[in-house]
Amino acid sequence: MINLIKIEPQEKYNLKLFFSNATYAILDFSYLLESKTVLTKSLEDRDYFQSCFIDFGALCWKNGLELSAESLHLKAKQNNLLCYVKEVA
Repeated sequence: MINLIKIEPQEKYNLKLFFSNATYAILDFSYLLESKTVLTKSLEDRDYFQSCFIDFGALCWKNGLELSAESLHLKAKQNNLLCYVKEVA
């Protein structure tokens, strides 16, 4: 099971996500804004968008929106966005 272990907000609606298998990816979440649902409407506020947090390994926001780490990892892998964390000696 892959979990999120760290999030770093980037420019626009991008997040740098670090996964428990020593990989990371920068994903663009602007596609969520296009759906204009009750849960995604609040993400239009960049401060709110960047207030995301990790709960039980998933990407979450206070309004209840939750994205599993496994689905995010798969999205990154399918789009060739996964990188490996370099070990620091």
